[in-house]
This record gives sequence, structure tokens and C-alpha cells, in this order.
Amino acid sequence: MPATAKRADCLIRKHMMITEIFGKVKIYKLHTRLDNRGSLEYVFDDNIVDFKARETRIYSMPKEGTFFGIHYREECSPMAKFVTVIKGRGMDYVIDLRKESPNYLQWESFELSEENALAALIPAGFGHAFISLQNDTMQLYSVDRSGDDAHSKQINYKDPKIGLKLPVPISEISDYDLRAPFVSE
Repeated sequence: MPATAKRADCLIRKHMMITEIFGKVKIYKLHTRLDNRGSLEYVFDDNIVDFKARETRIYSMPKEGTFFGIHYREECSPMAKFVTVIKGRGMDYVIDLRKESPNYLQWESFELSEENALAALIPAGFGHAFISLQNDTMQLYSVDRSGDDAHSKQINYKDPKIGLKLPVPISEISDYDLRAPFVSE
């Protein structure tokens, strides 16, 4: 293979950041390769700046409406998250929890799916929530701290100061998310 073809192939494989939310949360388009065997999706590459996966989990959600979050970390113990959907569809939410931010308690949502091959890099200072939009959704979720250090806190998704809007009813939710405190508590 000529050197120019090899160089072009390397450039094509890079993820492309397509937008930023609140000046910090990055949304990437993952590189996907299709051939007669099926598809191959590259999850991490050098364009995912300032993130080294220490632990990766796959969440399998058999029911539409399976809900996770709002989860966050104290700023004294930050943790970044890299989230994508490898099967099905889900709505991902980021909530600005930086008290000094002009966007404090505002949120943005975006769909992650196997079709759109998008991923979100969510840094410390932001809450995160997710709801599956169809049965049998699978989410790949990586963090830059190990599970021993992963002591997330929760905020109640019903908190009126945040005003989260969900596109489908919740079918499954954990007890700790149901009992999560409100921002004012």
C-alpha cells in the first residue's frame, strides 16, 4: 500500500467532534467501518482528548423506558464518562451542575443510537441521565476512574429546579434513583 493511502486510512479512522454542549461536554461521531462481514465501530482513539478509560461497562436494557440517573460526582473527586449506544436507541441527558456556571441546572438532551454512532464525553461538573427509547438497548459506558473510586451521587429526576423532560414513560428505575434527593436538600 502506498504511504499516501495508508496515511489517508489513518485519518479517516479518527473520531470527529461534532459539537460541544455548555462549552465542556463533547459529542463525537464514531468511526464505523462496514464490509461484507458486518460493521466495526472504533470506540476510543487519540481524538478523545483528556480521557483514558479505566473501566468500561455494558448496560443491557430489555425494556423501553429503562432510566438511569441523574448521577454526578463531587468536584473534589471528579470522574469523566464516555457514553455511546451499541444497540438500540436512548436519550442521553447532561445537566450543568457547576454552581459558578451561567448554565447552572440547565440541561441538554441528544439521542444516542447504533444508527447515528454518536458518543458523549461528559466531564466532571455535569450530571448525567439516560433513558432507553426501545427494547433491548445496550449502552457502552466508560469512566476514567475504577469502580472502587466510583461513588456517584444522585439528584432526583423529578426536581422542578431542573425540569427534566422524558420522551417516554419510565418502565424501570433503581430504588436509589427513585429516592434521590432534590437539589435543595
